[in-house]
Amino acid sequence: MTAAASEGRGWLRVLGLVAAAAGFAVAQPFVVMVVAFAILTVTGGNEQRFLFLLVLPLYAFIAVFYPGSAGGAWYLERGWAVLITGWFVSLTMLLPGRGFLVRALASVAGAGGSAVLLLAVDGGWAQADAIMAAQIEASALASLELLAALALTGAAAELSDAFARAAEIQGVLFPAFAALSSVAALGVAWWAHVQTAGLPGPALRPLREFRFADPLIWVFISGLALMLVADWSAGWGRLGTNLLTFMGGLYILRGAAVFLVLWGGVSVGTGILLSLAVLLAAPFVALGAMLIGVGDSWLDLRSRATRKIGESA
Repeated sequence: MTAAASEGRGWLRVLGLVAAAAGFAVAQPFVVMVVAFAILTVTGGNEQRFLFLLVLPLYAFIAVFYPGSAGGAWYLERGWAVLITGWFVSLTMLLPGRGFLVRALASVAGAGGSAVLLLAVDGGWAQADAIMAAQIEASALASLELLAALALTGAAAELSDAFARAAEIQGVLFPAFAALSSVAALGVAWWAHVQTAGLPGPALRPLREFRFADPLIWVFISGLALMLVADWSAGWGRLGTNLLTFMGGLYILRGAAVFLVLWGGVSVGTGILLSLAVLLAAPFVALGAMLIGVGDSWLDLRSRATRKIGESA
């Protein structure tokens, strides 16, 4: 692959991560992105670009932390961004040789555990849960108002129940969604940091190489077990549902990576067919990709396929 082609693919990966960060976000999708990039720039930049490294983080922090209508959700967003960025930057300094995904997943685990400990005092979790539920409900109402403003009043009325149900589910799953969004946002911040600081090597690996530690399958299995034995929306059952959702998202990507390797890449025609399949049957496509990703943990499908190609050559 030529350097130009590799750079083009790099931009596609970044755009995909931006879309994922925005799609899974339960509030402002770019707060983690901006905070992570700013702190990475200050702590690990190129000294030859001192003015750039000084001015850009300053503007980033002003933009993110300027207290417009600073309510509870505002503080939760900024607190989570600082927490997960602190973990990511610390792990980057301690483990500079480890890949991005290892550091990002460890940061999610560390920041999640730290948040639980911080919110365990004086009913903090209940307050945070109520704040996020109100934020999600407000977003759903804003979407319905937008439909009404576009002269789609009938559609808004029909979608009202669907929006309410979606908001309820999102309120239960917001920790998993926030974690998935944060991993994507950290990926964008890390890519931007590598580009601006002039660090060697690719910031992000191709999707076909996406994989994580196989023992994480037990997190997936534990989440499934907790969800099955308890109420999926409360207590331990809710913990299981969020673990299952977070790991399910990762396994969907892993399944997509396996597909790319087994299929030998994606042509224009294949891409069109896949896009149609996602539009018409997204839940089934996601479930199939997730099962393939889980199977890759047990069977290492990509290595088997590579060995067969080598033996037949």
